[in-house]
Amino acid sequence: MADEYIDQFETRVYGSYCREQMEDVCLGRIPPLDDMVRYAIAEQKKADDEMTNVLARQPTAPPALTEAEAVTVARDAITRFASYIGSLKGRPLDPKRFFRGVAPSAVARLRLTKLSGMVKHLADELATAGDANRDAAWMAELNEARSELSALERAHRSAKVERVVLSPEVAAARDRWLVVYNANKSLIRGFLGHLGKPDLLPLIFDDLAEVQRAPGVTPDKAPPATTPAPAPDTAPAAAAPAAATPGATPAAAPAAAAEGSKEAGGGK
Repeated sequence: MADEYIDQFETRVYGSYCREQMEDVCLGRIPPLDDMVRYAIAEQKKADDEMTNVLARQPTAPPALTEAEAVTVARDAITRFASYIGSLKGRPLDPKRFFRGVAPSAVARLRLTKLSGMVKHLADELATAGDANRDAAWMAELNEARSELSALERAHRSAKVERVVLSPEVAAARDRWLVVYNANKSLIRGFLGHLGKPDLLPLIFDDLAEVQRAPGVTPDKAPPATTPAPAPDTAPAAAAPAAATPGATPAAAPAAAAEGSKEAGGGK
């Protein structure tokens, strides 16, 4: 069965990856089954192409800047703004008021949501405590960074909703894709059984791997942590008690064992 967390966007990643792996790992290994492998690859490509076409028809509004670009711009602005207020003669702007006692370098390393909130805070404080003429350029730059980060946050929220709430067309295409993907998984599982290498299945179908190798995949669950094996017990094991002779009392058992030892040693 396919990973239940494969969303509509990851279908293209997993599909393309398994086609490449089926060709590299399977073709030529059992020549009589090459046609079966080629059939699986061709059917997977049809399903992948359908998903690509369906997703291309969906309305999307990508942000003007990528997350990496927007975050880099905002972090640079924060660092330079800290240098700016520290360079003002007479220190009319208190850094503690703007950065709340946190080093600007640490503030600049915040993640997207907190970074966006900090840029908003800097812009609001500058509007209150700054000089409209002297600080006009900084007001404009901070507000621009704030706007870009806000747009990026909205895009993230929309993407999360889009991954959960599918349009009927996308949902139907994803269901058809999963049918093909699971059918190919069954075919290749049998193929690898004939080859004597069933453990290669996660190498081909990346959703089965504990650590995903396909680019663009974001697993929802981390691989299970490995528990270290307990250290071997070096203490000598206790000797097992001698078996009691049927009908003998517990006190007589050691004596019976000693007698048996004498007989084994030739009566010495």
